[in-house]
Amino acid sequence: MTAWAGPRDANAPIRVGIAGAGLWAERAHVPSLSRLADVRIVGIADPDLARAKFLAARASDCAVHHDVETMLSAGLDAIVIATPEDTHYTVAKAALQAGIHVLCEKPMSRTVGEARELAEIASKAQVVTKLGFVLRYSPAMRQLKTLLQNGYVGTVHSFVFFNNSPQFFDKAEPFHWVMDAERTGGGAFVEYGCHGLDLGRWLVGEMSEVCANAVRMVDERPDPATGALRTVTVDDTCSWLVKFAGGAEGQFHVSWSSLVNFGFQVAVIGDMGVLGWRMTRNWPFAEVLGNNDQASDFKPFDISEKYLRGIEWATTWRECFAGCLARRFVDEIRGIASPEGPDFSDGLRNQIAIEAIARSLKDRCWASIDDK
Repeated sequence: MTAWAGPRDANAPIRVGIAGAGLWAERAHVPSLSRLADVRIVGIADPDLARAKFLAARASDCAVHHDVETMLSAGLDAIVIATPEDTHYTVAKAALQAGIHVLCEKPMSRTVGEARELAEIASKAQVVTKLGFVLRYSPAMRQLKTLLQNGYVGTVHSFVFFNNSPQFFDKAEPFHWVMDAERTGGGAFVEYGCHGLDLGRWLVGEMSEVCANAVRMVDERPDPATGALRTVTVDDTCSWLVKFAGGAEGQFHVSWSSLVNFGFQVAVIGDMGVLGWRMTRNWPFAEVLGNNDQASDFKPFDISEKYLRGIEWATTWRECFAGCLARRFVDEIRGIASPEGPDFSDGLRNQIAIEAIARSLKDRCWASIDDK
């Protein structure tokens, strides 16, 4: 395959292929990329050709491929990897070696070794890489980051991340591939916790140690194909404490077997005040609140127009957050926006933290988060 050498001319659309035709591709990536005038979705690859054709029908002149290799050979400028995570390494490596820009869903890989190799290849390839940590691209989260950088809370001493989801609340819900430890390395702390780990690093800084505890509330679920019971080998719910290298502490909780109630929430607490972020049902699908006055309560902040520009079309949080991420990905490819994370180096740091949580759960101890 020939290395990517930029668009054919300054006005040529960026040719994007999507690997994986699952629900996230349908609800986030296809709507987001389809809204960008300077992008063409030229291919969708999935062994389930019916699903691939269903999504391809939503894009103009989009080819369907049974496998990613064929799609890569057809000619792409960029690829979105929305396949199960145990395939991320193989697909991302092939794309990077072809000189193609990569937006990969989280987590980046199955192991630290795979993540390290991908980060090294990406650095040498000099292409734009992004991870699907879409919470960074919530307009409200961007506002919170700005307030934090401007000193609203002073010196940070605590970070809180809370995510309850009802995704597998029903005990009769069929077995899903994310429940297989051989494929994922963990359950809720991998699938949901990776978002919290990324936000903690982005907002507070590097983490040095972790101590975790996990619960599996449903041990068996029916196989969707046969109906026979399959053993669940990952956690449903997980909580962990973190020590940040700069001295702050962190508290994390995730569950995919709980009713939404609190849903997604984040708090950054300092010696001068506190900032909070939480999901909402209405535009822009999250809000930021703060307080640095002992005599008053939390107050909502108006979200700056610069974080909302170009995303007014979004009708769901998935479209809103993923749309902002897609726009930044394309702008960096075009060279009209400076590179920022989450890139593959951030994906590596995230994988190191995930592995540390797994060690803490196995050994029942504090585990070091280091890059050795």
